[in-house]
Order: sequence, then structure tokens, then C-alpha cells
Amino acid sequence: MNNNGQDYKTRFEECDDKFNRVFALTSVASKIINSDLTILKVNKALTELLGYAASEIEGTKILDYACPEYKEHWHDLQEALWHKQLPFFKLEACLFHKDHSIVWVDVTTILFNDEGDTYGFTVLDDISYRKSFEESEKQLKAALQESYLIQEELRRHQDDLTRILETMAEGVGIVDTDLNLTYANPMAQKILGLHKSEIDENLYINPKWPNIKLDGTLLQPEEHPSSVVVRTMKPVYDYEIGVQPPNGELFYISINATPIFDDGGLLTGGLWTFMDVTNRRKIIQHKDEFIVIASHELRTPITSLKASLQLLDKMKEDPSNKKMPALITQANTSLNKLSNLIGDLLNASKFNEGQIHLNKTTFVLADLVNDCCEHIRMAGEYQIIVEGDTEAEILADASRIEQVIVNLVNNAVKYAPSSKVIRIRIDKDQDNLRVSVIDQGPGIPIEKQPHLFERYFRVDISGLQYAGLGLGLYISAEIIKKHEGKMGVSSQLGEGSTFWFTLPN
Repeated sequence: MNNNGQDYKTRFEECDDKFNRVFALTSVASKIINSDLTILKVNKALTELLGYAASEIEGTKILDYACPEYKEHWHDLQEALWHKQLPFFKLEACLFHKDHSIVWVDVTTILFNDEGDTYGFTVLDDISYRKSFEESEKQLKAALQESYLIQEELRRHQDDLTRILETMAEGVGIVDTDLNLTYANPMAQKILGLHKSEIDENLYINPKWPNIKLDGTLLQPEEHPSSVVVRTMKPVYDYEIGVQPPNGELFYISINATPIFDDGGLLTGGLWTFMDVTNRRKIIQHKDEFIVIASHELRTPITSLKASLQLLDKMKEDPSNKKMPALITQANTSLNKLSNLIGDLLNASKFNEGQIHLNKTTFVLADLVNDCCEHIRMAGEYQIIVEGDTEAEILADASRIEQVIVNLVNNAVKYAPSSKVIRIRIDKDQDNLRVSVIDQGPGIPIEKQPHLFERYFRVDISGLQYAGLGLGLYISAEIIKKHEGKMGVSSQLGEGSTFWFTLPN
């Protein structure tokens, strides 16, 4: 082989090495199959997804791990893929983990040709944790015989690698030993707010988008995984940082990085991949906040109940004590509050695990509204007006719908105490019945409205703190969703709020 051929072979091997590093480093589960659907190659993410070693998976078929109800449809798609050349995208299916648990995935499979042979490349995007990933991969081979064929083969593989990098759901960046950014794929540019001009200036950290450590302090350039892998020549996995856009909300990314060596073992730079893990970070933050909120909310009625019982214990020898009825009432009030808090927690858990079942009957909705709001009317402080189609009947779980209405009315009383008139409007059309709870309170800031139905979210208006676990609207929305209906809110500051839900006729 002449020098020109040797040069192309070296470049090809470097390209192949970089590709294999990306394939091994990416956190999106991927595999390569042949025409009889046998798995030829898997990455670490796939072994972690299924819990088997690569040697256990390679040589098997992915349908061996599939839940029975998905096998036939999946197999038909595979047949169409190979015989009719029809790729399929985002097939939702479930797989069995080695520990017998179920993993839900979106499956995307495409075919590619390599030297006359056809292979399938499959990405299994783990949707169990609401993460959205894509991965594409082709195995580069070197079977070059002459200078012209080497050039064509190298160009083809370079084009394939470029397409893979440019369509990945993860950001990919490459720096040299001086930490100059030599490559950033489109997703990296999008996530980090980098423009081509900034890449040309070799900026791997956008100064307008500062990086923040989880403790809230500024991430120094030497602490960035790209710098660490070049300095230590050791990989870094799942290093999480925050990124603050100039006019946007702080988001979080998880970075995997590895050093790059040439054939002689010399360090040539670092490669790093990263993905947006803002939802994961928010879940962790919500759990931490919930522990604090739950501890506070549960402690208050327990402390009051304990105090009442202690006083009652001292009075047990004197049942005629005039304070005893008030203490019993106070104890019952604390116990009811404690029971309601625990009930909210159990309901949220059941909805999360899909354990809630509906007992549907036909009833007049206005009658249910009047019955469940009677306690507020009797108190005399608020006026409840039921209007609209007061004769409308609905097939639903009456106790669950009552739970929704009581929560919405109680929220109107809690968050709009100055609105002494609460209107409940019932409208019916050909397809749906719509219920609206309308108050004339202070309204809800527009930036908070999209989060009202999230678990543990509590509205804090004008610095006022309200009791509760932030589960009421979440549970209500889940009840309506279980009925195949919708729930929402419309509100403007100073003009009140309207919480509404629909139920199918």
C-alpha cells in the first residue's frame, strides 16, 4: 500500500475509533442486528437498560425480551422492514429487564448497507423516566484494497458519522489538548446556545450562558468535564451542571466525557456528550421540597392532637370539666386534618401507580354540586351560585367528581377569600359536559398557571403561604383524566380565576 493509502487508512481508523467512542459513551440504548433479527452488537446503555451483559444479549433477538402483547406487531414491522424496506419509528413497546421488571421504550429501526450486506440499527429510547433520546449508529469497516476505494470508503463513512452526530438527541463536543472546541453537533449548539461563529472562535463554554454547579456556585472553566478529562486523561460520567441562558430559565445537563488518544497512545483531545436532564433535576428538587412540606404539614395537626390528648388525659378524672368538649372538638379537627393529608398522599400514590378504579353511575350533576357545597352555604360567609344546564345528567364516579368540585370550591375560598360569590356553571354540548368554578379573587400569575396541576406545586401569591401538600389539583386532574376528560384554568391578575373540567357525554 502506498503512502497515500496508508494515510487514508489511518484517517479511517481514527474516524472508526471516534465513532466507537461515541457509540460506547452515549447513554441511549442501541444495537445492531442482521437480516434474521439477531443482535450483533450492543452498547453499554442497552446492557444497563435490560440488565444483561453484552455477551448475554449478542446472538439473541430483541423480541426474546418483549412483552407478549407486543411481539406479533413488532415482528410484523420487522418483516416489513426487511422485505419491503419500510423503516418504522417510535414503536411503543415494553421489554422485560433481567430482574423481571418492565422497561417501556420507543423503538426506532432503520436499515443500512455495508459492502453489499444489509444490517439493522435500532434505538430503544427509555420512556419509563420521561427521558427522550435518539441514537443512530453504523459500524465502520476497513477492507480497502486500492487508493480509489479507500478514498470512497472513507468519504462514505465520514458522511455517515456526520449524519449520526447531527441527528443525535444528545449534544456532542470535541476539544483539542488546548481545550479549543473543534466540533459541536447541532444538538450541542442548541442546548448550549453556541453559534457557528463561536465554534470558529473555539469557545466550548458560551460566556453568555454561564455554567452553574448544583450548589449554586459558578462552574470554573478548569472544573468543566472537558478540561478535567484532558488534564487527568480519565473519563467523567454523569456530571450534572446547570446552564443559565441570558433570557431563559435555568436548565440542567448531564455530561459524559472521555479523553481521545491516537494510535500511539498520545492524548489528542477530549470528547463529551451531554443531554438535558432538567426534568430529572426538577423531580429530585420536588421530592426534597415535598419532604419539607409534608413534615411541616403533618407536624402541625399531630402537635395539636398530642397537646389536646395530654390535656384530656389530665382531666380524665374530672369529666365535668368545661374545657373537655372544646378539647375533644380540637382533637377531632386535628385528626380530620391529619386524615385528609394522609388521604391525599395515598390518592396521589394510587394515581401514580394506576390503582384507582371508577364506579360510574348516572346522576344529575347540579344536585351533586349543591349537596357537596351545602356546608359552605350553611356557614353563611360565601354564596354558591349554580347556573347553566342544571338538569344535565352525566355517567361518572359521583364520589370522585364530588372530590374534584369540593377541592376547586375550597381553593376558591382559600385563595380568593374576598370573593364572597362563587359561581359554578354547567354547560353541555353534543360531546362534553363542562363545569366551571369561577371566583373574583386576585387571579394567578400567568407563569404559574402551567404548573398548577403538577404534584406538590403550591401557589404562593404576594408572599402569602398556604397550608397543604400541593396535591389537590394534581389529584383532581388525574380523576378527570381517568374519566377521559380535560381540566384547565384561565386567570388574569386582578380579574379572578376560572377552573374548569370537561367530562365526555
